Amino acid sequence: MSEKTVVAYKAFNDDWTCRGFKFEVGKTYEHTGKVKLCSGGFHACLLPFDCYNYYQDRKTRARVTLTNVPDEKKNDTKIVGAKITIEASLTLPDWIKAQAQALVALVKGGNKAKATTGNCAHSATTGYCAHSATTGDCAHSATTGNSAHSATTGNSAHSATTGNSAHSATTGYCAHSATTGNCAHSAVKGRNAIAAALGYEGKAKGEVGSWLVCAAHDSNGKLVKVGTVKVDGKKIRADTFYRLTLKGSFVKARD
Repeated sequence: MSEKTVVAYKAFNDDWTCRGFKFEVGKTYEHTGKVKLCSGGFHACLLPFDCYNYYQDRKTRARVTLTNVPDEKKNDTKIVGAKITIEASLTLPDWIKAQAQALVALVKGGNKAKATTGNCAHSATTGYCAHSATTGDCAHSATTGNSAHSATTGNSAHSATTGNSAHSATTGYCAHSATTGNCAHSAVKGRNAIAAALGYEGKAKGEVGSWLVCAAHDSNGKLVKVGTVKVDGKKIRADTFYRLTLKGSFVKARD
């Protein structure tokens, strides 16, 4: 069991409860019983979007720290600890940026190759136009340079880019995609997957059952709105890029 503090992310009900326990920002809580994944203790995820694997409809989000974390692993980044501190409430843009940053940090600590094919074998690049790709389940991919694209094909294998014009794509179930750079596209081809594009002139697309998150900026590049919409195949069509207008509506974007 690790005594060090681990930064993680957690989603809550609107009243800051989770499974009947009420939390408050800035407070620390300790569990006195056995600490075990999915059994006892305080749970959170190292990647914000992994929280949606358990609580898809929760809109209250926070950055937390966990201590006394057992060396247990699941298919995603869910962890458990004996002590939790609710560090800060996060807005949706904060949440998406945290996903990209946490994913980059996670893959930098794993396999440094530009392409990987095994399950849980992460890939990362930091240079301009240096692409990253993975094909195994839970094998994440991330890039930080401009025009440095990232792609994954496995279930729960997330992809993130932070550079301008650095596109991100995923094809697996619950495999989320996020971009924060300007003119950076985000695309998903799996149910329960989230495609998020926060940069200026960013756009996102997905298949039926997935969710799109886009940001709208004014002519000076200032963030004005962030919106979410579900791809229902009718009002929001599958495999079609959408962008968010300054009025908060989703419209088709050019491919």
